[in-house]
Amino acid sequence: MITRRTLIAGLVASGATSLVSAPLTAGQADDLLLMSCARKSDGSFVLVGFTENGSVPFELPLPGRGHATTISPDGKTAVHMARRPGRFMLIADLETGALKDLVNAPEGRHFYGHAGFSPDGRLLFTTENDFDNAKGAIGIWTVGARYERVGEWNSHGIGPHDLSLMPDGTTMVIANGGILTHPDSGRAKLNIPDMKPSLVFLDARDGSFIRKIELPTELHKNSIRHLDTGPDGTVLFGMQYQGDVSDAPPLVGLIGRDGKSDLFDPPETQSAGLKGYCADVAIDASGKFGASTFPRGDRIAIWSIPDGKLVSFNGARDSAGVAAGPHPGGFRFSTGFGKLLSRIADPSAHVTEGHTQRFAGLAFDNHMTVLERPL
Repeated sequence: MITRRTLIAGLVASGATSLVSAPLTAGQADDLLLMSCARKSDGSFVLVGFTENGSVPFELPLPGRGHATTISPDGKTAVHMARRPGRFMLIADLETGALKDLVNAPEGRHFYGHAGFSPDGRLLFTTENDFDNAKGAIGIWTVGARYERVGEWNSHGIGPHDLSLMPDGTTMVIANGGILTHPDSGRAKLNIPDMKPSLVFLDARDGSFIRKIELPTELHKNSIRHLDTGPDGTVLFGMQYQGDVSDAPPLVGLIGRDGKSDLFDPPETQSAGLKGYCADVAIDASGKFGASTFPRGDRIAIWSIPDGKLVSFNGARDSAGVAAGPHPGGFRFSTGFGKLLSRIADPSAHVTEGHTQRFAGLAFDNHMTVLERPL
């Protein structure tokens, strides 16, 4: 089991004494801090903070491959989750640079890689696998000097991968990927013929079930993995197909504020080339645009919401994470080759290419998070 002492020893050995080694100044107020798991050239993994001007304020060594970072509502704490079937949860103070805690999943559980805070910041919710009972769980943790697990809710599906709190502050949406796994079998997928991905809505105050949305039967192998919520309650979600990729299924979908769902299609000539894999999705600050990455197809896309019209579809080798900045229409995209790309969409759905930055020695993983205030 990974312990806090083990991680601190690794930090000392690497010479890392502070999480934030070069805080941003007031003069860099528009240079937002971005965070992602990355693989270094020596094969080790770090949680890295980086900016569009090319600076790297911190690199925090990870015990293994990480997945996604979530930021507390007050912007002071970062929680980084292990990649499935990892069991560590790293908690860092973004103001002081202190490592606040390293927490393990309870016995009989592992993390799926995503988490979310309650609007008041007092609770953290984690997607987990109750693998001995073949069902998904949402872990509930109190936030304080230490993070304590105080309960769990049923995710009403198998393989809850991502979750998000809706703008109303009382509704949680969960992406149940539908894929059964067990740590005894590593990352093997045990139920592909019978999988049933779903989006489930719970009351975030008590975990009570609200509703479930499932894909059409012919798309039951389209694992719903990642999601983002817009300011009006729109849910954008990305999928990873477990069937023959030549089927060229839709890989991005939307649930509008009216509750109706729709699936987006890229150009027919490009569908098969995406190889059935959407890595990340994001909705911009205005709620008018969504973005997605397709690393196996070396593409990034921007979509118009709510009509699902594709307004930008560009090449980006090994595209990885996407994050929406604080300004309408602004997206940042990372790649597995250490690049950071920016794209800006305006109300007329015209997309312009912005800044490109290269970070030598870093291969960014599939998710990226933006801190919407400068350090």
